[in-house]
Amino acid sequence: MANVIRLDGDLANYNAQLVTSVASELPPQASVSQVEGPSQGATAADFMGHLRTRAQQLAAEVGRVQQYVHENAQALSAAVNTLRERDELSASEAAQTTSLIETAATAPSLAGSAGTSGGAAGVRGVLPGAPQ
Repeated sequence: MANVIRLDGDLANYNAQLVTSVASELPPQASVSQVEGPSQGATAADFMGHLRTRAQQLAAEVGRVQQYVHENAQALSAAVNTLRERDELSASEAAQTTSLIETAATAPSLAGSAGTSGGAAGVRGVLPGAPQ
């Protein structure tokens, strides 16, 4: 029994779109870094400055997360497309090989080649110039 590795490309593409749409719902950096409040007095001003700095750091991190999600969603979609193309190519090559084998195995024997039949004759029939 062979182990089968399978990828549901439609599901992977759907998840990539879902992750991208959720990441785009995060508030923009300008909104995250906006800090309002009373800043009268030294303590309040220090606190608002600290809060403003942390909000700007958070906004930058939100931007990095959005970019990271976007890049990885694109990479996942590209990988799925590549796997689909390779799978189609492999299926096409397998069909051609199977057809060649079936043609070689069922071709009639050539005239003048007594004692040869079956696969050997089929190969000679498919591959002109093969030794008789």
